[in-house]
Amino acid sequence: MLTFNKTDLSNLRQALQGMQRKAGKSLVRKAAGKAMLPVRRAVKENAPFDPTDDGVHIKSEAAMRGRWRGDTLIMRVGIKGGAKENPETPFYFRFPEFGTKHIPAKPFLGPALENNEQQVYDTLIQELTKAIFS
Repeated sequence: MLTFNKTDLSNLRQALQGMQRKAGKSLVRKAAGKAMLPVRRAVKENAPFDPTDDGVHIKSEAAMRGRWRGDTLIMRVGIKGGAKENPETPFYFRFPEFGTKHIPAKPFLGPALENNEQQVYDTLIQELTKAIFS
């Protein structure tokens, strides 16, 4: 279960609102990138690997991406190329993640975030506090 301190969030929000928009966004992006590293690491560790396949592997294609929508940063950890059927990307990652009628699901993306959510939150708060108040 994720636990957080409302006072920390309130103080950070006030400090960010007092900054120039571009500077604040830069701080948030850097902090969020550091915070999501354990999730990307968990995806790489838990992704299925077939040593007999000479093609592109799911483990090597784990990626992190951040995108702003207005004043909200959305950080994603996923597989490069997503679900596009392209020989350059492991489009088949969704088969073990969600399962098929012949293969049971063995998720590795969802649990990566669920198992690290507290660490992500704590790192985000720590990095923002360090960047803003020191």
